[in-house]
Amino acid sequence: MHGKISQQTLLHSIHSLLLLSLFYLPVSTANATAKCPASFLTQSVIIFEAIQICATADTPEDKIQHAANVAAAWLDNDLDGRADESKVIKALQQNRATLVMAPDDFSDKQFDALETAFQSGRVLQDLYATETNPGYNRRDASQEELHHLLINAGWMQVYPELFGVSVHQPSALFRQWQQAERQGYYHYDDPSCDDECKAMEFHYLSAAAYLESKADLYSDEMRIKNRTQLRQKLPVVIRLFESNDYSYPHNHWPTGQYAFSTAIKWQ
Repeated sequence: MHGKISQQTLLHSIHSLLLLSLFYLPVSTANATAKCPASFLTQSVIIFEAIQICATADTPEDKIQHAANVAAAWLDNDLDGRADESKVIKALQQNRATLVMAPDDFSDKQFDALETAFQSGRVLQDLYATETNPGYNRRDASQEELHHLLINAGWMQVYPELFGVSVHQPSALFRQWQQAERQGYYHYDDPSCDDECKAMEFHYLSAAAYLESKADLYSDEMRIKNRTQLRQKLPVVIRLFESNDYSYPHNHWPTGQYAFSTAIKWQ
């Protein structure tokens, strides 16, 4: 990709490449403690030996720490100091799940380097300091971007029949997205977002509705606003989140506070 690109275009480009890396490239046996995917990413944090955050030198440390705390709370959602789902941890390690951070954007040259990392099979997601715990009643994007990474590199890999977004092999979650669109519960009209992307966005907003994150539900994209409505209108989503067959993160909404510092290792 060349020329000036917007942050939203970059996000969807990264998402599309991320899906390609998941469905068409072999899974790596390396774990998340590998080197960062580009030399300009000089700050590194590992969370539960499963998700790596790699940031540019000018990304504020407090923003990286906030993102690390959010990642830890998604992985340890009952907040007992231990990761909840060992199979997902293993998948994240195998896919070298990495969050890449910069102050407010990556340059074209930097993006080209990240694209090379995608093509090698590494699963990445972008996040910017300006949208991380921004204050002034602005929405924090770290919960969403880390949820995307967790699902893409973890849950979709372990349980593709439940959480996958493949159009050709629709999962239970994918069919719930289709039902939500048909019944007018969800509508995402960004033309750059294909069906797989829309299903991924629906997954996140369903989690936001279940855990009642009002900041993520202010628009009419998701018209189901809380757990009670979700249970009434899309009960299959509730069953997916509450299943006893695994430990899906449905206990707490990550706030950026996490008490167990041993789970987060700066490199």
